[in-house]
Amino acid sequence: MEIIVVGINYKQSPVEIREKVAFTKSDLEKAYGEFKENHFIKEAVILSTCNRSEITAVAEDVEKGVHELVKFYHQFFGLPEGTLTEHLFIKASDDAVKHIFHLAAGLDSLILGEDQILGQVREAHGNAKALGCTDTILNKLYREAITTAKKIKRTTAISQNSLSISSIAVKFVEQIFGDLTNKRVMVIGVGKMSRIAIENLIYKGVKEIYVTNRTKGHAVDLSKRYSEVGVIDFQDRYKMISQTDIIITSTSAPHYVLKKEIFEKNFAQENKLCIIDIAVPRDVDPEIGKIQDVSLYELDDLKRVSMENMESRVEAAKHAAEIIIEECIKFENWYHCLPVFPVLEALAQYREEILEEEVRSLMPRLEQASEKDKELIEIVMRSLTKKIIRKPILNLKRAGEDRQGELYASVAGQLFGINQYSCKPGPCRECTKICSKNS
Repeated sequence: MEIIVVGINYKQSPVEIREKVAFTKSDLEKAYGEFKENHFIKEAVILSTCNRSEITAVAEDVEKGVHELVKFYHQFFGLPEGTLTEHLFIKASDDAVKHIFHLAAGLDSLILGEDQILGQVREAHGNAKALGCTDTILNKLYREAITTAKKIKRTTAISQNSLSISSIAVKFVEQIFGDLTNKRVMVIGVGKMSRIAIENLIYKGVKEIYVTNRTKGHAVDLSKRYSEVGVIDFQDRYKMISQTDIIITSTSAPHYVLKKEIFEKNFAQENKLCIIDIAVPRDVDPEIGKIQDVSLYELDDLKRVSMENMESRVEAAKHAAEIIIEECIKFENWYHCLPVFPVLEALAQYREEILEEEVRSLMPRLEQASEKDKELIEIVMRSLTKKIIRKPILNLKRAGEDRQGELYASVAGQLFGINQYSCKPGPCRECTKICSKNS
């Protein structure tokens, strides 16, 4: 089994490419259904955010697994073969493991150490698990990566004054306008990114924020929470354009929510309008940015602002990387010991069977011994049998960590008369999830 990651992110791909492979919530069930039918992909987790679309998978063979994931991207999104070739990144084995740890900790994010990615990673794993597309390996990998990310945020300064994409967007418009207190803002969408933007706008002193969303009730909930927030009907969003200084939009719509033809008919003002589109796929028709007095900024334009926050986090990131190295080694040791786990369990069971057999044979011959003496004898026998197999167990674990687990497990199985892929009937335990041959 090999761990692989195939995907697209902000490093290699502009937003117009990333939006072509963005998974909607409705896409996930269909995608995971296809993975369940794929003989080369054994486990999978899909992570789709504004800055990345990537799939972590467990495959029997790296080359075949990568081929299947690349083919999946093109076929699932209806793209001509080769469209994504120059934009895809591929990681395998230890590099894939390190990538997931770095990802969860925010070390691979546009904004170093951002908090939002941890929740997105947790949600992605939860969705895959709920749809039955993860098992022992990816469950372990994502649990450890999430736990390590929490430790990093708790013990380093990497998330101090952390900035999400939404707060970067607000800082961006602040640099353009200066004082925001007298500006009118329309926010389209009420998801997490929009809520963060609203809170940052209020913190900057904005008094008039108009929120619109297809589901009006969600916008009304925000207006009850913040006195600065008013609600407008979604179909009236174009009417607000001439009364607005700033538009921040972040919806999950698969199409433009601001189209050039309708926008132009409603845009008639002397003041300049700034639009920040932080959605993937994009919410705003790029042609709107060519209209006079309209400034349109997309995700990739925020990179410049994010760089200003980089230096203060570099030292914290170095410490975080050291923590990740240690945790990756622990995971990789566990991962490479998978072939020996069934033998270790079988040895422990074998020891118990011998112990029980000898105790049953010995006790009837100790009629004169007290119950206390019998208990002591059994304790000594139990300790002795543990000591006898302790060294073989340690050697098998070391062999696994040295990536010779399969060879040593096979040899140990032959020496002790144990087949590492023979599991007794009953609930599937960790070893049987790997060998998949429990009877």
